[in-house]
Amino acid sequence: MVNKELIKNLGTNITMCFLEGCPRADKCVKHLAYEMMGDQKECGNTVMPSSLKENGECDMFSEAVIKRYAKGATHIYDEIKVKHYGTIKGAVKGILGGRSSYYRSINGERLISEEQQKRIAAVFRKYGYDTDNLFDEYVLSY
Repeated sequence: MVNKELIKNLGTNITMCFLEGCPRADKCVKHLAYEMMGDQKECGNTVMPSSLKENGECDMFSEAVIKRYAKGATHIYDEIKVKHYGTIKGAVKGILGGRSSYYRSINGERLISEEQQKRIAAVFRKYGYDTDNLFDEYVLSY
């Protein structure tokens, strides 16, 4: 079942799909976003018709599965020993995609995916640290 509130939370910058006749439209977050918010936009990113193949597959399909994202990690280094700080921070920065993405993620401006959370926790475990309170909060989203 689609959670309409979570679709609305995606914002209007999401790529939307208006293609009719797609066999997977009812399971695609991009098409569901269009159905809910398409009339609120005049321009933006959209899925082009060439994405939908004759066999029903779509290059832009994004399954509407609710995921648990971490939001913010402002206290992630509170319990870290100074000798591990640089190495761990460098690893976390690499996992989050570089300097800009790192700072936006740490400050809660960019969500941290489940996969990234697992990889970050693995870095902390490698150095013997607790991983229970790495992130500030968790949010559900598509």
